[in-house]
Amino acid sequence: MIVLVVPCYNEEKRLDLEAFEEGAQGEIQVLFVDDGSKDGTVPRIEKFIQGKSNLHVHRCPKNGGKAAAVREGMLHISTHPKLSKATWVGYWDADLATPLWEVPNMIQYAEFYNADVDSVWGSRVYRLGSKIIRSPHRHYLGRGFATLISILLKVESYDSQCGAKLFRREHLEIAFGESFLSNWIFDVEIMLRLKGKLLVEYPLRQWEDIPGSKVKIFREILRVFKDILRIREKYLE
Repeated sequence: MIVLVVPCYNEEKRLDLEAFEEGAQGEIQVLFVDDGSKDGTVPRIEKFIQGKSNLHVHRCPKNGGKAAAVREGMLHISTHPKLSKATWVGYWDADLATPLWEVPNMIQYAEFYNADVDSVWGSRVYRLGSKIIRSPHRHYLGRGFATLISILLKVESYDSQCGAKLFRREHLEIAFGESFLSNWIFDVEIMLRLKGKLLVEYPLRQWEDIPGSKVKIFREILRVFKDILRIREKYLE
């Protein structure tokens, strides 16, 4: 079984529930985690998932941001009578910038390795055979961020911020047991927490920048840099 946590905040109009239902086939289970939405996100999800065994919803007690919502969802999985039996768990962006058919591709990619892979991270690499639709400024900011964390945090990742990731269930406590320092770059914290485990990047076949993102990149640059320094102080010094 594969369980995907999908953090949601005010996604009533943007959430394509039909696409999630179509993509969550076979072993895939989807857990929508509402991060204290103020619109009709939860009622819409609850109405849609009635009678569907592969779609679930969990409500956070209050709005805490994406990092807190993902962590809340992972902790919920660990205590859920059905979902806790998963082999792989992960988190996925609510806008489906990465289509769900990439999930089995990521699992198969992990099986190519001679050693047991502990985590698979989707990576937006421009290459022949891929369809990566991303604005130039986001691409170059991503390259700059990757360079910065490589220098300051010793993290050798091409694309740590892509919202498509899978983990072996047995690593839930290590990766998500403790609250995160950063709400925006908690992915980097996870990578540092799993130091010594085998993490691999899977070059996605398809990713598309969906309009309506709530993350204002240029507004958050200073906050992200401060978070990098806080992470460095905790994990490296």
